[in-house]
Amino acid sequence: MKGLPKGRLLSYRSSAFDVVLAATLAVVGILDALRSGSWPQPYVASAALVAFSALCLAWRRRRPLLAYAGTMGALTVISVGLGHTEAGAGIIIAFIATYTVAAYGDNLAYAIAVGLIFAVSNSVGQAPEEAVWDAAFNVVALALPFVAGLTVRALGRRTATLETEQTVAAANAAEEERRRIARELHDIISHGLGLVVLQAGVADQVLDRDPDRARQALAQIRQTGQEAIGELSTLVGLIRENVPASADPQPTLADIERLVESTRAAGLDVQLHTQGPTRPLPAAVELNAYRVVQEGLTNALKHAGPAKVNVLLRYRPSDLEVEIVDDGRAAQRGNGGRHGLPGLRERVAVFGGRFEAGGQPDGGWRIRASFPTTL
Repeated sequence: MKGLPKGRLLSYRSSAFDVVLAATLAVVGILDALRSGSWPQPYVASAALVAFSALCLAWRRRRPLLAYAGTMGALTVISVGLGHTEAGAGIIIAFIATYTVAAYGDNLAYAIAVGLIFAVSNSVGQAPEEAVWDAAFNVVALALPFVAGLTVRALGRRTATLETEQTVAAANAAEEERRRIARELHDIISHGLGLVVLQAGVADQVLDRDPDRARQALAQIRQTGQEAIGELSTLVGLIRENVPASADPQPTLADIERLVESTRAAGLDVQLHTQGPTRPLPAAVELNAYRVVQEGLTNALKHAGPAKVNVLLRYRPSDLEVEIVDDGRAAQRGNGGRHGLPGLRERVAVFGGRFEAGGQPDGGWRIRASFPTTL
């Protein structure tokens, strides 16, 4: 049929399938009832009731309890009111209805009560001993599709729970990725623009009296801009698969010397020190340690004024400690100007490390971060 998805019209989960199933069982039930005896009574009434019980299955998923009550009620009337013992189609109808109410029904206590009434009613009129055994057999027989329905219900809930957990996990991962990208963008743009602004100021001040120094400042602006563009291109390439990524790798600890040199060229007195035997570290640790140094130098450029800055990389057996200390005037300025610090704190927290930042008693500012390097 036009407009219907291929293979979905008679899917076993569709309403159309339930209608076809109910109609088929109704026809089979009518033929079964009419072949069981002579016309016209009570077999016509039995055929009508078994057809009604089958047609109730058309609503078995939309109204499971109502459909179950109608199905089992009609079969009970056949057994008790007409004195017939339904076989064949009637048993199949009862099993399908019982399975469905266990799998999709809301009030299972009500469904169990209806099932027990049906099981006991089929033994009415028999000798006491036979009635007990017959009722017990009917209960066990109905318990099988009921347990099957409960199993399907539990599996469906488990599947829904897993899908929800996967959705939440995906949303959390996407949120963490957005935050990571925001941190990377802040570090790249903040440091690059900070150096560009400072070098542009130097060039403007010395352009007339020292053209060579002005040209050096302009060359530094171009180099800083190119480096920032390269890092941004790499980041964009990681985000979007259809955008060619830059061939430049992400910064590592080996690039800190170049970072320090570019900061010195901007007019800040920076000294780099290393303690302990250097060793290769995970790429993520090296990138985030580099970002800590980069943010510390950017803050010193913006807020410390003319200052001396010491950058220390301390390699220890269990971690890497990064420390940036300046002797500028930031202690009197408070924390308000250091907008990149929350991002640094998050970077370090991802690795289970420690992060400290604040003014020093004798003036200046210190940033200290440690990155665990062993499990």
